[in-house]
Amino acid sequence: MNLAEIAEKASQNAVGWAVVSFLGGIVWVVRRIFTNQKQIELLQTELGAREEMRQRDRADLQEVKGDVKELRSDIRSLFQNNGENT
Repeated sequence: MNLAEIAEKASQNAVGWAVVSFLGGIVWVVRRIFTNQKQIELLQTELGAREEMRQRDRADLQEVKGDVKELRSDIRSLFQNNGENT
């Protein structure tokens, strides 16, 4: 083997490694993009579920507030009736 053959093999090997590295980088980027897209979709689904839960909680809270107001008026009327009867 002379110096020219060694240089040619080395350049072919270096080009091969460069191509393999480049393709590996492309595969990594594509996988990363798809993984992030799946995570984004999962987060959006979770946020939607949380928003529905918040709406239900708000409706329940309004119902409880209404019940508390009704109880207050019932208690007041009981005290007023009790005061009139004594």
